[in-house]
Amino acid sequence: MQIGRVVKKVVSTVKNCVFDAHPLLLVQPVDMALNPQGSEVLCIDFIGSDIDELVMIMKEGSSVQQMLGIKEAAADAAIVGIVDTMHLHDECIFDKSTEATR
Repeated sequence: MQIGRVVKKVVSTVKNCVFDAHPLLLVQPVDMALNPQGSEVLCIDFIGSDIDELVMIMKEGSSVQQMLGIKEAAADAAIVGIVDTMHLHDECIFDKSTEATR
């Protein structure tokens, strides 16, 4: 799993029916200092995330397919959690309830 920030909602009116029940979001992976790291990832949102939220993403196709309940689903990344707080070496580096750590 990896931590990332939701940067965009993706709207697709024509898509495989597997994706009808779940929104698609573009997530920018971040490092432990919350700086962008690597390329943005298109994720299926199982949680109800919103723009600018820090989320946990799973980038393992077979696990995402298992969550969808369809082994043949063309999916390889999913949002599986929203981060409330994050600590590194006993120091809070992110707290959703305050804007000071952003």
